[in-house]
Amino acid sequence: MLEAAITKELRDFTLNLSFTVQPGEILILMGANGSGKSTTLNLIAGLLYPDAGCIRLNGRTLSEPGQGTHIPIEDRRIGYVFQNSAVFPHMTVEENIAFGLRARRLPKAEIADRVCQMIDLMHLSDLTNVCAGNLSGGQKQRVALGRAIAIRPSLLMLDEPFTSLDAESTSTVRNLTRTIVRTCNIPCILVSHQSADSREIGDRVLQLRSGKAVWEGSPQDIPDDEAICRCR
Repeated sequence: MLEAAITKELRDFTLNLSFTVQPGEILILMGANGSGKSTTLNLIAGLLYPDAGCIRLNGRTLSEPGQGTHIPIEDRRIGYVFQNSAVFPHMTVEENIAFGLRARRLPKAEIADRVCQMIDLMHLSDLTNVCAGNLSGGQKQRVALGRAIAIRPSLLMLDEPFTSLDAESTSTVRNLTRTIVRTCNIPCILVSHQSADSREIGDRVLQLRSGKAVWEGSPQDIPDDEAICRCR
């Protein structure tokens, strides 16, 4: 389980959030551009330092400024998929998926086994030796998802992973994400602007405005902006 209570002073506002994500649950973070969604992911990942609060994953403290605790990014066991996939264009599909495993210096046989599993799971068998720079947007996102899952993370985070995809690719990546989260029984946070994404894949929605939660509930009950304003 992820437990996050985060305070971070930003240029335009102070981000102040507190939430949990259960194993096997997909939490959708929604809100306008600049509302603090990606910043929240970066704080959890360890790319940014919170000013106060505590971030715990499965009982292990990742960040707690008051105690001087800040676990390095590479030691957090978090799978992170970005909007632009961030695959290495000069590397093959196989090399991209293996990248995080090699960085962790796992045995070659184990790396080969995990990469094979991910290639099969992501339906990339016919693209194993193709350079990622030659792939479509949907294929790149499947590679990025496979790379994130190959390390067997304790938490999966995705930052607007469907934005640049066509309808068919979006459906494929959504279904893969849902299957992985349920099968691996890990908490997942997904950032999106689209109510459709929330309804198709989410279990719970947290809507942000200026770094604060203004609404939380089921994806089927997402209110419009005027209703949110009346609730505040």
